Amino acid sequence: MRYGTRSVIGRTRKANHDCAGALCDGDRGLFVITDGTSKPGSGQLAECFVKGVLAAYPKHMDREGDITERGAVERVLGSVLAELHPALFADQTGATCYLIGFAAHGKLTLAYEGDCSCGVVTPAGTIEWITPPHCKANWRRDRSHSELAQDPARNWVTRCLKVSRAPNPDFVFHPLAVGERLVFVTDGFWAELTESQQSSLLAAPDSDFIAVEDDVTWIDVQL
Repeated sequence: MRYGTRSVIGRTRKANHDCAGALCDGDRGLFVITDGTSKPGSGQLAECFVKGVLAAYPKHMDREGDITERGAVERVLGSVLAELHPALFADQTGATCYLIGFAAHGKLTLAYEGDCSCGVVTPAGTIEWITPPHCKANWRRDRSHSELAQDPARNWVTRCLKVSRAPNPDFVFHPLAVGERLVFVTDGFWAELTESQQSSLLAAPDSDFIAVEDDVTWIDVQL
C-alpha cells in the first residue's frame, strides 16, 4: 500500500484550512482528510483533528487487535471520534468537515461528516465517487458530484464536526480489489477542479496548476 498527498491553498485564502494525514502498516492503512469551515479557528481545528485521529488509532488497534469485521471497524472509529471530540473542543473553536478511511484485508470503511469525499480511480483516470456529500444541494442524497459542483447550494454543509454536537458520522463500506486506487479529497478538488484537471493531477501530482478559490487537498492511495 502506497500513498501520496498534496495540499494547495486557495487563491482567496489567507491560510489553508485543509489538512490530510495517513498511517500505513503492511496491508492496513488509515487515511484522514479535513476541510475547516470559514468559522474562526477552523483551520487549526482541522489540523488538530487529523493529528488526534492518527495518534489515537494505534492505541485503539492495540486494544482491539487485528480487526476485520465491519461492525468492529465501525466501533473503533466511533470510539476514536467520541474520545477525541471533548479533547479537541477543550482548546479549539470552529467547525470542520472530515473523512476517515480504514483499509485492510480487502475492505474499506469510511466515516465522514460534510463534503470531503472518497472515490475509486478508474484505469482511464476518472473517479467514481462513493461518498455522497452532506450539503444543502444534496439533501436527497441522490445527486452526482459533477451535478453538485455546478450548484451554489453545495457550499451549505449540513453535517460537520462542531462543539455543540457529538460526532455522528455516516459509514460507507466498499470491497477492495488488488491493485485498486483510491483518492480522498476535499471539495476544492472534486467541485472546483474540472474532471480533466483531476485526472491530470492524479497522473502528475507535483505538476503546476492554476489555483482555484478554495483550498485543494488530496490523498492518492495505491493498493
